[in-house]
Amino acid sequence: MTPMADLKITSDRRNELLRRRELSFTLGYAGSTPSRSEVMGKVCAILNLDEKKVVLDSVKTRFGERKMLGIARVYDEEEMLAKTERPYLTERGKPKAKEGAEAEATKEAPKEAAKAAPKEPAKEAPKEVAKPAPKEPAKEAGA
Repeated sequence: MTPMADLKITSDRRNELLRRRELSFTLGYAGSTPSRSEVMGKVCAILNLDEKKVVLDSVKTRFGERKMLGIARVYDEEEMLAKTERPYLTERGKPKAKEGAEAEATKEAPKEAAKAAPKEPAKEAPKEVAKPAPKEPAKEAGA
């Protein structure tokens, strides 16, 4: 995990209509740029929030700077989050689900079928004879 130095909340607004808090923050870090899941974990850990109720909207970095600007939304209820947020934002930054046995079985099935099928001798394509390119007539030097 990337070591992160500090988190500063630059704006904390309450949106009563959508029953959420809208946070803007600056996160300083050392080393490589942290992933979205690491940023989400850091914000939730410092503010003591449930990750299921937090949506990390945007994270922006600038070349050469060791800080990032971000926007997060913290909902009071998961139902309101599901109603309001766009689905791709709720899925972004989450670790991808492991494919499990089903995906492995589908990957191995074509390989096993190829092994079980008798191999036919490869038919050779008829060879084409390459024709030499016609030569250009030599130009006469004094004409």
